[in-house]
Amino acid sequence: MSDPRFPHQNGATPRGWSDPGRGPQPQLGQPRPEQAGSPAHPQSPYAEQYPDQQYPGLGSGQRNGHDTGQHAAQQSTASGQHRVPADEAYPPARRRLPGSPRPRKRLPEPPAGLAVGAAVAACCLLFVELVELVILLVTGDRAEAAIELGLGARFDPNGDTATIVFGLAAYLATGFWLQASRRFAEAANPTARFAHGRAWTWLGWWVPVVFLWIPYRVVRDIRAAVVPDGVRRVSLGLWWPFWLLAGLRLVSSSSGDLEIIARSIAAVALIVAFVPWIRVLREITRAQEKAAGLG
Repeated sequence: MSDPRFPHQNGATPRGWSDPGRGPQPQLGQPRPEQAGSPAHPQSPYAEQYPDQQYPGLGSGQRNGHDTGQHAAQQSTASGQHRVPADEAYPPARRRLPGSPRPRKRLPEPPAGLAVGAAVAACCLLFVELVELVILLVTGDRAEAAIELGLGARFDPNGDTATIVFGLAAYLATGFWLQASRRFAEAANPTARFAHGRAWTWLGWWVPVVFLWIPYRVVRDIRAAVVPDGVRRVSLGLWWPFWLLAGLRLVSSSSGDLEIIARSIAAVALIVAFVPWIRVLREITRAQEKAAGLG
């Protein structure tokens, strides 16, 4: 409890006592004086009314942003009042400009030319298979066919040479197209999932055992990345089984009726697989061109 005879006890100042540092204190029952700068003190420089100006001491040049602090000081000297420059009293608010759209990541060129090359290579492979099957059906024997054609007994028109050459061309064209299509699919759809790495676009066609399903998955994932579900018109389930059935050409015997049967089945399967394969090429190419803004 503080003693009124000791006014500064515990830092307290009773009412009615004056404190040199804080000025006179109001007595009990008296209102506190108004603070400077309020409407009760019109002599305050901030209590004036400015009907034609946005801020105190802000002229037309200041509204346009061309006035300086020197001009504001001259105005305050002429009026006899101290005025704070507008740029200090009212700092300009930062305007958040609408963000410019981010530039879209440029997609690689759609491999339309490689798709045409893969289609042409597939056509050539199919043509060679049909020609060799026709020659085998007409002659019935390879040696007899070579003699009738005047090419000698050492030349075998139904041998594997032509098939290997065109098969290798089809493999290279398809591999380059799948590699470029995989790169485009990753750029166009970063969230797409691929069951196998990029190397399997080449290895999946001839690695033992896994060649039975990896090429199908590679083509499936590439198409799923660029072609929406509602646009897919071709079933890969029709292309891949018949393509595997066409491989009977490679395991058939070298002569006899069994070879004719095996190669006939392989040729028919290759024809059935050829149609959906060309349609898949066109479907993926159109989707790639649309994603790149070319179609």
